[in-house]
Amino acid sequence: MALGYYLRQERERTIVRGVTDADAGVGRYVYRPGGAGSALYPGDGSRRNWVGAGNTTSPGFNTAVPLEDWTDIENVLHYRATEVRDDRIDGESRPVIAPAKYVLVPERLRGTARSIVHATEVRQTTADGEMLVANPFGGMLEVLSSPFIDEQSGEAANDWYLGDFSRQFVWTEIWPVQTFLQRADSEAAFERDVVLRVKARYYGGISAVDTAFVTKVDGAA
Repeated sequence: MALGYYLRQERERTIVRGVTDADAGVGRYVYRPGGAGSALYPGDGSRRNWVGAGNTTSPGFNTAVPLEDWTDIENVLHYRATEVRDDRIDGESRPVIAPAKYVLVPERLRGTARSIVHATEVRQTTADGEMLVANPFGGMLEVLSSPFIDEQSGEAANDWYLGDFSRQFVWTEIWPVQTFLQRADSEAAFERDVVLRVKARYYGGISAVDTAFVTKVDGAA
């Protein structure tokens, strides 16, 4: 049972590192346009799914956006509404309608993300002082978090992701997580002394089928 538990953790780590494209730097690609592996979130913003430093494709969104309050999510939604466009050739490109359903964060931002999404009221400062208003993001997003983002080195551990992951990623599974036990009274006991043998396995992988449905946000302060 313990082997199966840790194997499920390994499967989750594979999925999270695929979603975050954590291993593109060592040639393990989840996005393969035309069959050739490529970075899913290039830092120049050329795939229109990156908000942060170095975005030369969308200069208005070339600074980090640490997740602190609801205005940070609104800023990324504005990027998605104005910069994520289709590649039609029969006229002017139009925004891709891809409503965000989830925000994926490292564990260090889980409390912040949940307070943003689940707060009933938020405080706003105006020229006349402060006032409480209804949370504009109440119930709009579901918060996902994983320590497998925190473990990533450098500034990547501060990044967060907004979008609809099920529309961008596909998990292809040949074998689900399985655990097999062979005890002392098994057929193998006729040929050799067996106390207990355990085998745990799964066979699957994650791929990105598009780039428009998830936005990576540079969360470094």
